[in-house]
Amino acid sequence: MRKTILFILFFITTISFAQTKVIAHKSHSGSKSTFSKAYKKNLFDIRNSNFGLPTHHIVILDTVIAIDKSHSILKMRVSIDEYTEQQKRNYKNLDNYKNLGNSNFRYKTTIISDSLFNKKNSVDYIKLAPPYRYPIYFVNPIGSVVFIGFKNPF
Repeated sequence: MRKTILFILFFITTISFAQTKVIAHKSHSGSKSTFSKAYKKNLFDIRNSNFGLPTHHIVILDTVIAIDKSHSILKMRVSIDEYTEQQKRNYKNLDNYKNLGNSNFRYKTTIISDSLFNKKNSVDYIKLAPPYRYPIYFVNPIGSVVFIGFKNPF
């Protein structure tokens, strides 16, 4: 009995995903009469669609300057162009962001209040923190970031 119910649920979910092409055709001003013609000629390419996923900028953190015990200044470069998640992964893993020239970036300075990037912490403590603790996502390694005004470890 369980196997039959699971098979029926599997079959229903498979059919429900099969409606994607029909919905895509209708949302682009297609009608029922033109759908079969578009389907036979494969006029829509669902495989290469990102289904509206957002694009991102590449952020390179250059310098962190401690102002006081709770505020810091972040100096960074932000890419002018936006990249999809796949392109961004390629830049992160292969260090290809170094191939981008200075004209591909705009410079940005931000003041933040963060528990990790503050004057109370040493540079070694900040560098040992896991990446999810950083207040922003950046592609360059933390070792290449210049820290000014933080505690020395010795």
